[in-house]
Amino acid sequence: MRWQEEIPSFLRGLIRNFSPSGQEEGVADLILEKMEELGFDEVTRDRMGNVVGKISGGEGAPIIFDGHMDVAEVGDLNNWHVDPFSGVSLDGRIYGRGSVDMKGGLASMIYGCASAEPSVDLYVVCVVHEETYEGVALREVLKEVGRRPRAVVLGEPTDLNLSVGQRGRCVLKVVTRGKTAHASMPELGRNAIYRMIPILRKIEVENRRLPTHPLLGKGTMAVTDIRAMPGGPIIPDRCEITVDRRMIIGEDREGILEEVRGLAPEAEVEVVKEELLCYTGYRMEVESYFPPWLLGEDHPLVRCSLGALKGALGSEPEVTVWRFSTDGVTSAGVLGIPTIGFGPGDPSMAHQPDEWVGEKEVILAARGYKALAESLSEVGDPL
Repeated sequence: MRWQEEIPSFLRGLIRNFSPSGQEEGVADLILEKMEELGFDEVTRDRMGNVVGKISGGEGAPIIFDGHMDVAEVGDLNNWHVDPFSGVSLDGRIYGRGSVDMKGGLASMIYGCASAEPSVDLYVVCVVHEETYEGVALREVLKEVGRRPRAVVLGEPTDLNLSVGQRGRCVLKVVTRGKTAHASMPELGRNAIYRMIPILRKIEVENRRLPTHPLLGKGTMAVTDIRAMPGGPIIPDRCEITVDRRMIIGEDREGILEEVRGLAPEAEVEVVKEELLCYTGYRMEVESYFPPWLLGEDHPLVRCSLGALKGALGSEPEVTVWRFSTDGVTSAGVLGIPTIGFGPGDPSMAHQPDEWVGEKEVILAARGYKALAESLSEVGDPL
C-alpha cells in the first residue's frame, strides 16, 4: 500500500520544518502542496495562515477534521538523544518535535480523508497557534465555512482511542501594588512582593480543595509565573503572577474570576488578554479563557465513531478524555458542535524530549480517519 511509504515520508518532512506558534509557514506550504497533489477539490490559505482542504461530497451538514501545525519549543537540547528536527526513523518509531503533537495526526488525516468517498463535504483544517491559543484559529475557519458542521473530529494523540472531552483552562493575571523606595531604606516603601505572599499561600491551599469530575478528573490551580517591577535596587511597587486554572464541567469564566478575587481581595484580578501575531502578519487580540467540554458516551457521534473505528482498526477503541486542552474548546465548549478526538501516538509524549510516534500507528490512524469520514457522512443531521 502506498500509505506505508508515503505517510511516514510526509511526516518526516513536516517534522523537519520546525514550526513554533506564529512560524508555521513552511509546514503550511508543505500541506497545501500535498493536499493539491492528493486531489482535494479546493485548497485555501486564510488571513491567519490556516490551510483548509475541501473534499466535495454532497448535501447536508459538513464534517470538519481539525489539527494544528504549530509545535512546542524543544527545551534543553541536552535532554534529547536524537535531533528534534530530524524526523529520524528508529525501530518503527518516527522521532522529533511535533511527531506525536500533532504532525503524525495531520499526516494521517490528510491521507485518510483524501482517500475517503463521503456523501457530504469534508474539510481538513490545519490551524496555527493552537499551542498558545487553542480554538481561536478553528473559530475563524468555522466562520469562513459558513455552515454548521454535523461533527468535528480532532486529530490530537489518543493512542488510537476515542476522546470525548477535556478540562478547560483559564489564565488569570493577579497584581498587587505598593510604593517604591530605595532598597537601602525599605521602611520608606511598601513592597508589592510581600503583599503577594499571602495570596500565593491561599492559592496553594485552594488547589487542594477544588472539585473533581468522575471522567475529567480534578480541577487545578497553579501559579506559573511571577514578576516584580521596576527592578534594580528599588522596593517594587508592582508584583504580578500568572495563574493557570484548569476547569471541569460546571465551572465557567465568571465563577473562576469570583473564586480568585475571593483569594486576593486587595489585588487586581483579570483574565489574560494578549495579541496573537500570525506568520502572515495578521494580528488579533485573544482572551485566555477556554471552556471544558464532554460528550456523553451514548451520543450518536460516539456510537457511530466507535463502530467505524472498530471496523478500520480491527478492535474497538477505549473511550477516554484528554488531560490537556484542544481546539474542542471552541467547537464543543463554545459552539456546542458534537466533537470527538482520534489520533496516533501516546498523549503523554507531547512536549517531551525524544518525542516519537509509531509508523504503524500513523498508517492505522489514516484508515481510521477514512472510516470516520465515510461513516459520519452517512449519519443524518443533526448528530
